[in-house]
Amino acid sequence: MTIIFFIIVGILLVILQTTLLMPTPVWPFAPDLYFIFVAYLASRFAAFPALITVYILGLMLDVLAGTVLGMYSSLCFAGYALIRLFADKNVYRDFLFSIPLISLSFFLLSALMYLIFDFLYVDQLVSWSWLEMLVRTVLVAALTYPLFRLLDMVYAYGENTVFPWKR
Repeated sequence: MTIIFFIIVGILLVILQTTLLMPTPVWPFAPDLYFIFVAYLASRFAAFPALITVYILGLMLDVLAGTVLGMYSSLCFAGYALIRLFADKNVYRDFLFSIPLISLSFFLLSALMYLIFDFLYVDQLVSWSWLEMLVRTVLVAALTYPLFRLLDMVYAYGENTVFPWKR
């Protein structure tokens, strides 16, 4: 039941990000809520349900906001794999260390994906801007704590919810 709630929350986050928080595709103040969501899935869920949710999220982002198909999916899966490496470590358990880890991994993976896709699809991406990526990284760092708290509440609600036919 929890995974159904998180798929719905992921869909709502994609809709929120692509409609309200991103008036133009190159707007520098668009927070990347999907990456925080992927980091939450990597740190709290088992591999199979989290990968299904990340797959659905990546597909939706590619269709709705992607300039090159596969870029958001690659970023989501790479982010999941990188955060999953540190999720079992004691460093990640302390929340003060997880916020910089999520922000730094977002910045490095965005740069890596940009380099790869710029090499594969020459002149199809918007030019790289260090200031814009710094602003987006700071937004990811600033919104990690509130979004994690919201997702913790959704997780607790999903764990305590009983199917209507099992009451």
